[in-house]
Amino acid sequence: MWYRMKRRAITRLAEKMLKGGLGPNEAHQIPDSTTSLTIPSALVTMERLYDGRYGTGEYDIKFATPNIAQVVADVQETARWTNSWETLSIFFRNRETRVAAGKLFQRMFLRKFRKQDPNKMPECYELRPKDGPNPETSSANAATMPWNDLRQQPTLSWISVGKDTDGSLYSKKELKEAIEAVILKPPSIRFLIPCGENWASWDAALFIGKHRKNGVNLHVVFLQLTVNPNHDILAKGLNQVRDAILPKPKGVWIYYHYVLVLLTQHDEIDQLNIPTWRPVLDNSKDRKIDESWDMKTLMQYIMFVPRTALVKPVLLHSFGRGREK
Repeated sequence: MWYRMKRRAITRLAEKMLKGGLGPNEAHQIPDSTTSLTIPSALVTMERLYDGRYGTGEYDIKFATPNIAQVVADVQETARWTNSWETLSIFFRNRETRVAAGKLFQRMFLRKFRKQDPNKMPECYELRPKDGPNPETSSANAATMPWNDLRQQPTLSWISVGKDTDGSLYSKKELKEAIEAVILKPPSIRFLIPCGENWASWDAALFIGKHRKNGVNLHVVFLQLTVNPNHDILAKGLNQVRDAILPKPKGVWIYYHYVLVLLTQHDEIDQLNIPTWRPVLDNSKDRKIDESWDMKTLMQYIMFVPRTALVKPVLLHSFGRGREK
């Protein structure tokens, strides 16, 4: 009972914020320094910024908990809100609360795959050693992606956390099962969603199996949602998948792809260029590069997705809360 009452209260506050209203008590509203939002204090924490020992007078606002972020994300899917984009940007300020945005993306992308021809998916542009042109110019050529001409509905697979009784990782077993499924019956496609929060390096992934002479091409496509075109690519999540595939099955050729799904707002795409190929980092602190990933072993792309595709209202029954009808 207490939980339901608390969730209803948070939902009402989220609706007020998304509408642009100040809510019942203006004294408990915090103006965000980087957006036009005025946010109910019950939804967020405020972290003051310091320059050395002294406060700068500025502060950073983040959703207080992952559960609050998830409630806000659920509310965003129910209507076209005035402040959807500004609110969405707050998810990405914290590693834990960005999980809620990742779940929005998983549902959106899976819905697109199931509802439309894969050839009509948003275009991807391959990243090269030098900056590319603006994606809307004639010199920008969209890449041919592994899902093109597949004409297959994806099968959904969940990647768990934790260990089995024998000490082996559930995730490794589930990855192997998904890989074997697409190899045995090509052409086929698996859409992978990690159940654990903060799965490193990707929000969703595709395993795509295609016939080739004397064997099968296995395409592993990592999808990472971001609002930052210079988003760091971390090796951990990529390595976990690669380790699950090794040793390479006989008669299988494996290709790895990484798609940076960049959310854009309004006419922002007119000011963006296709960025350069980015090295894969062992970690983001000391910026050490994992040299096992290079331009030959990991093809990188960018997909420009309007923010309205992520925060437009969605009929939840069309997903069946995890399984689309």
